[in-house]
Amino acid sequence: MKLLATCAASVFLSTFSHFPTRVTASPPEAFSRWEAFVPSRLKSQDEYPGPEETRLQVTTPVSRIVYQRSNTNQAVIPVRGTCPGKTTSIEARLVARAPGQGVTTAWMPVGGPPSNGTFSGTVNGQGGWYNLEVRAKTGKSVAAPAVVERVGIGEVFIAVGHSVAQGGDTNLEGATDDRVSVVAVDEKQARFDAYLKTGDPRYLPEPVFVPAATGVAPAPFAHGAYFWSKFAERVAQRENVPVLLYNAAFGGTSLEHWAKSAQNIPFEHGFVRSAIRMPYVNLLNTFKKYIPLTGLRALLADQGANDWTEKEEERIFRNYQLFIQQARQDLGYPELALVVNRHTTNAPSVVRSVQDRMAKEPHCFPGPDYDALAKEDRYDGIHLSETGATKAAQLWAAALTPAFFEASKPWQPAWK
Repeated sequence: MKLLATCAASVFLSTFSHFPTRVTASPPEAFSRWEAFVPSRLKSQDEYPGPEETRLQVTTPVSRIVYQRSNTNQAVIPVRGTCPGKTTSIEARLVARAPGQGVTTAWMPVGGPPSNGTFSGTVNGQGGWYNLEVRAKTGKSVAAPAVVERVGIGEVFIAVGHSVAQGGDTNLEGATDDRVSVVAVDEKQARFDAYLKTGDPRYLPEPVFVPAATGVAPAPFAHGAYFWSKFAERVAQRENVPVLLYNAAFGGTSLEHWAKSAQNIPFEHGFVRSAIRMPYVNLLNTFKKYIPLTGLRALLADQGANDWTEKEEERIFRNYQLFIQQARQDLGYPELALVVNRHTTNAPSVVRSVQDRMAKEPHCFPGPDYDALAKEDRYDGIHLSETGATKAAQLWAAALTPAFFEASKPWQPAWK
């Protein structure tokens, strides 16, 4: 955990005024660039007259964020902001946005009395899709609430692997269910080119959460919506909770590349820069920049297709182990779940054997079996066609069974 806390402070924490206790915050930059994403309002300022007074504003949480729920369907949501100086207490509640999509709570106190016009605390909630209402009180007087729309308690995933996980030319329509969100990345932006050259998380998108719509690529490294938005939509509708997805996969990489870059060991590659720890740095940066805010259920791994030339099963297996061991160490969470995709790539099926073995390792789970795909589901024998992508979304969602959600142990930020 020490590595995560040390690395995370330098970049993404500048956009929030308070953070999980596991992370040391650096001084905030400007909040003005975030005001457009904080749909808070105060209908009446008459309760707090005077030009010197500060309006009630909620800075955390932001709209469309999804907090990873526990296995008991619970999460703690941080609530931070500014308020008029005469405020004596702050209260908040979660209001389900639609019947059956959450449990509306009673008004709850948020931390202790405000200090110097700022407040900080938490609210507890069950899995669902909410509006967060926050109100300021001065004695017995209560002002109209500020509202942050679309705050989720649900499931958070990261896709890792090679091109069949990252995506390419095949992109399905995005999710139509409003409860599916991503942080969008645009490969055409200059900052993405800077990220390719440096691996510096400063060049990744800030944690602004948007609908997983058609054409929207999930940060940090997806090519497009691919099938992951439809996968997430299936999970959201079946589990009846919001879903947040990141994609850290890198096309053209093997388990050897992931294991070596995880350990910062150089290797030769035509376009993958091991000097900046690609491809593993994509996952590491997701741990640094986003996961301390949202939490995480599991890594969804499509690994092994590019290891078919390796004939030694134990070497491939060891690379898989090294990759996930380093990921767990960097997150500071040895119980991080790994869902293992399976596919027979060669004869004898050395890679398939490794995948089957990994799925039986501690805190690992069997993912979809791509041997179920038909010939027409892969337009070049490897990458997914539209029919293949449609089936992949179904297979991945089906692999996340009730037994998986019961046995896997999600990582949640420790807020207070």
